[in-house]
Order: sequence, then C-alpha cells, then structure tokens
Amino acid sequence: MVPQLSDAELKQLIKQLARAAGLDLADDRVERDLVAFKTHLAAIERIRSIDLPIEAEPFVTLKR
Repeated sequence: MVPQLSDAELKQLIKQLARAAGLDLADDRVERDLVAFKTHLAAIERIRSIDLPIEAEPFVTLKR
C-alpha cells in the first residue's frame, strides 16, 4: 500500500523526480501535472491490488 501523501508532498516529489531526470519544472507546470501524477499513482495502486500468481505475469522476450 502506498502511503497517502498531501498535495504539497506530491508536488515536492514531482520536483525531485524532475530534478533527477535533469529537468527544472516551474511551479505552474508542477501544479498542472499534479492531477495526472495522482491518477498515475492510483493506477499503479490498482494494479498492485490484484493478486496474480507469478505465472500470470506477462513474459517478455528480449531481442539482441
């Protein structure tokens, strides 16, 4: 389970992730991206809530 973060904490997280990727996001951009980020986190939480055996996981063959 993902801990519930406040909007201020999520904005700080977005800024930290952007900095790690070499981006310098303005505050207005972070504000606009907040809804999409929250939706993304909710989708991840939903996917993790489904209990699948390891055999049900998709198998990806890597090509060289």
